[in-house]
Amino acid sequence: MLLRWDKVDLNRKRIWVKQFKTGKEVTIPMAPKLFEVLTEAQEWKTDHYVCPNVGKRYNTFNSEGKNVGNNLVNLDVLRVIKWIGLERSVVAPGRKKKVTVYGFHSLRHSFASHCAEAGVPKAVVLSILGANSEIVDKHYTHIGDEAQEKAIQSLFGNSNVEPERQELRELVDTLPIDEIKTILKNINK
Repeated sequence: MLLRWDKVDLNRKRIWVKQFKTGKEVTIPMAPKLFEVLTEAQEWKTDHYVCPNVGKRYNTFNSEGKNVGNNLVNLDVLRVIKWIGLERSVVAPGRKKKVTVYGFHSLRHSFASHCAEAGVPKAVVLSILGANSEIVDKHYTHIGDEAQEKAIQSLFGNSNVEPERQELRELVDTLPIDEIKTILKNINK
């Protein structure tokens, strides 16, 4: 919401963002579509914010000096989510409040989970989120059924496993357990 042009490097295709959740500044490579949109947006640049109207709205304060703009922008985004046909929140048994499915914070969780399921190294995810490992493991990464099933299948008889791995598995199955232990000891030395 508050991305400034001085934090955008189109030559290197990177942006610098201060993570509100952690306070850390991180540098993130631009996705191709973001690069395309930011390149086009330079033509109508009018302010130090990439999205000047959103930046002004986000920085709205009430008469007591409290920032209320972040809630206004959040409501705008939730309206868009509803408009495109997604359910923003759902009733959860045993909870008084609905559980948010789509919103800014849930997108952060989704990003971490999609990265984990895609095999992105945790250090890379942490560098983008600006978070520590314990927080990401405990609260952000939610592995889905499909990823769990894929993990189990990769270990136990997945017919899609490449032939070399299947041959190795069959060879290991023929070895006595003492020989396997000896091989593992030698690998770990």
